[in-house]
Amino acid sequence: MFDQLMLKIRNVPQNPETVFDPFAQEMAKLLGDELETIACYGSAASGDYVYGRSDINMALLFKAVTVPHLKVISVPMEKWTTRGFASPLILTRKDLDRSLDAFPLLFMEIRDNHRVIHGPDPFKDLTIEKTHLRLQVEQMLRTKLTEARTEFIAAGESLSTFETMMATSFNRLIPLLRGMLVLTGATPSVRKDVVVASAEERFRIEPGLLTDCLRHKMGLLRISDKHNLLKFYEKYLGTIEHLADGLET
Repeated sequence: MFDQLMLKIRNVPQNPETVFDPFAQEMAKLLGDELETIACYGSAASGDYVYGRSDINMALLFKAVTVPHLKVISVPMEKWTTRGFASPLILTRKDLDRSLDAFPLLFMEIRDNHRVIHGPDPFKDLTIEKTHLRLQVEQMLRTKLTEARTEFIAAGESLSTFETMMATSFNRLIPLLRGMLVLTGATPSVRKDVVVASAEERFRIEPGLLTDCLRHKMGLLRISDKHNLLKFYEKYLGTIEHLADGLET
């Protein structure tokens, strides 16, 4: 009850589409012609948005970015962050031309799941090389494995802290699952539930393991209500290691 009241006080939208245009209009007015495109990506674009849990992610594409541009954005973003927006992804044309090899997973996610609100669409025809994608996915899975071990220690014995950590950890895993599916030749959905089900089947993961992680993240299940937390986390870590090892073959 208290959490719902705070969401209303913060004016967090139940339907993120209702704030797309107001956000875009304010940014366009502040930044003028230097701002080429505003696009929403992530859960608010795919239909996976969960009120009170999901961020609203925006990408802003500039001809060139200056410190005055960033300063102009910073003031209104305090209001939008209160309403559930993440800090926007600030890009230039040069970034799109020169960063696809460095951040293939990010740009693949935006290419496959975005909605343009203002300006032309520079994302729809991006070409992602699988060689670059494979290297980044493996590196991020290995990093995630070591981070997950550290996060377990940091969570301590607090049940609520542990379950919050699990939701955050799994949220960062979902793009990696999509990347792995692409590397196998699949054309994965942008819907998280479909991605998770496909990954469980294709990569021979214990049925329901990742699905329960997703349900927990979305607030539909408390892991401790269904599983022994220690045993579940052992399986979760083993799954990440299994996925990373699979990229080496």
